[in-house]
Amino acid sequence: MAKKGKKKRKQGQDKIPRDLYVYGQVKENVSSLTLEYDPTTQQLHIPEIDPSSIRRQITHKRESKDDKVLYSAPANDFSMSLGDFAELKTRFDYLMAVDTNTLTEIHQGYRVSVCSIYVVKEPLHSLGAEIRYDHHASYIILNTDHEAKSEPIGWHLAIARSLDPLFLQSCKIGMIVDSELGKHLDINSGREPYYGESYLPPSLRFLYASSDKSATYANDMIRLCDNAATMVLDEFKRIGIADVLRHKPIEVGTALCFPVISTHPDEIL
Repeated sequence: MAKKGKKKRKQGQDKIPRDLYVYGQVKENVSSLTLEYDPTTQQLHIPEIDPSSIRRQITHKRESKDDKVLYSAPANDFSMSLGDFAELKTRFDYLMAVDTNTLTEIHQGYRVSVCSIYVVKEPLHSLGAEIRYDHHASYIILNTDHEAKSEPIGWHLAIARSLDPLFLQSCKIGMIVDSELGKHLDINSGREPYYGESYLPPSLRFLYASSDKSATYANDMIRLCDNAATMVLDEFKRIGIADVLRHKPIEVGTALCFPVISTHPDEIL
């Protein structure tokens, strides 16, 4: 059902004009900013800006609304000498994406969600014009707390349950998600937990991408997660909750979480 994807990195695939910019926040109140340019590296630095706050963002205009953010990721500096993917190669060794979808109806007292995870298995530095995305894991989430956000539970499953701790310690990972963008700076800097009392591992940072439109590889990757989660939810509605509850769950807070077992190499169910 959820097949592996391969995608050439192409931007501007639809006709809506996009704005690409880099922004950051000052460390403290200042009256001026200093621009420092390194001709060797072509990097542009502003000493008064907190380096952890620098982000590269792609947006488009919307009538009577704030600009739509399509992509937002940590950046090293304020220059645009590198493309978005080349810039990420300087920060991360691997990429993964996580998306969680939720049914509107309640099943036997549980709110039902599905988290799906895709990964780029090859090291980023080895990739050329194409990126291969592989389904890594999916989880059914049954929660008696109908007000709890499902996305952070999905993130926690992706980080704590689907990644080898030794891999986390030895590699830098960019994790693409599609929610809580306003909290990313605090989550990435370790000022705020991503779920409950859990903070991001030092080797992992959040990136944001919307599944609505194509702007970068990240949008295509999060869309694969969204499609996979939708297919699992469709299968859940077909087989019913009783078949899920007979399996031993992973308990995450008030949620019971069940790994989805693949029955075919190219499918998630």
